[in-house]
Amino acid sequence: MSPEFLKALEDFDAAVGEALKPKLREMLRLRCSHINGCAYCIRLHSEQLASLGARPELIGALARPVKLMREGLVSEGDAAALRFAEVLTDYPRGLEVEARDVAGQFFTQKQLGAIVETVAVINAWNRVTRGME
Repeated sequence: MSPEFLKALEDFDAAVGEALKPKLREMLRLRCSHINGCAYCIRLHSEQLASLGARPELIGALARPVKLMREGLVSEGDAAALRFAEVLTDYPRGLEVEARDVAGQFFTQKQLGAIVETVAVINAWNRVTRGME
């Protein structure tokens, strides 16, 4: 992997998702990393979430689909964002317009764009990291 590519990906990663709260951004990154099976990113984003004050129950719950998450563990908006991230990450299902529409009830267009950006970049990182293992 060229150092230039990795630097560009790092710069891109630093520039996306700023319309989201840092905790939600890390939750999205962790959930997508679980879907993609990237052990390095799972560890990294679990630690990041913990440093932001996330409870261990939340960090552990992000290993499972949001539909299986205990009620009250995250806000309805965060659950909608996580569901949208799951749909964006799990290509065989394709984009479920309903997931985007539900997330749109809690987030502005700019924030929805930030969710898409965050998911796209973590999916790229997951693939790069897994490809280099």
